[in-house]
Amino acid sequence: MKSKQEILTALAHSDSERLLLAGLLDKEQVCTQRGYLTHTKFLDLNERAKCAEAVRLCGASGHALFWGGYEDAERGVYLFYPDYLDEDGARASAPLALLRAHKHPGDKLTHRDYLGALMGLQIDRSVVGDILVHEAGADILVLEEMADFILLHFERAGRKHISLTREALANIKAAACERKEGSGSVASPRLDSIAALIFGLPRREAQERIEKGLVFLNHIPCLRPERQVSEGDRLTVRGAGRAQVESLGGTSRKGRIFVRYIKTV
Repeated sequence: MKSKQEILTALAHSDSERLLLAGLLDKEQVCTQRGYLTHTKFLDLNERAKCAEAVRLCGASGHALFWGGYEDAERGVYLFYPDYLDEDGARASAPLALLRAHKHPGDKLTHRDYLGALMGLQIDRSVVGDILVHEAGADILVLEEMADFILLHFERAGRKHISLTREALANIKAAACERKEGSGSVASPRLDSIAALIFGLPRREAQERIEKGLVFLNHIPCLRPERQVSEGDRLTVRGAGRAQVESLGGTSRKGRIFVRYIKTV
């Protein structure tokens, strides 16, 4: 178990990362000392990876979890929960609200339209989680503390009129996304090779994206193009979508490895 200062020295490489991790560790300490649920604001994938490592180093993995309101959420909060709660209880107690944006059937609104309009309300990105765009509009995860403000002021997105309702988290609608099954072969199960195959990228471009921190393996940024990918692993490439490796094995006559995957865009 590392001290707060040791963790900050090891993981924080900028002032913003230091503030993020110091706040996270303070939340963990308050939970431990005072015995009630604490939480961060919404984290993106890079922040999530940093916080996950800090949680591991401080020995808090047994009473911490990442939760965005539904399974496989990209953005979420870190929850620290006391002994009288288990993981299900912590999720149920998380201070998250689901707001549903209803649009006119003929209007076409994108994720960017909703997010841009929300940022136009002069609120911080960290109080808004995933925005799941679907046929009727969008389901938007927000911190409970901001829900009433957004309900009162969020009336337009992309110059189109919308209306908002508060919904139970259990009724969340999945985003309208396209799932494609695909297959192919690679010379080796390296991350750059698998990413290039699935997302239709030249291998050099896949390597560059990995080295820039734009590729996530199981929700954690991976900067090593040579990292081996396994069956069941999830890949996210910023701007290109997400995918899961369904099977990996068997070889062609030329010794290439067969890959089956499901891609979400």
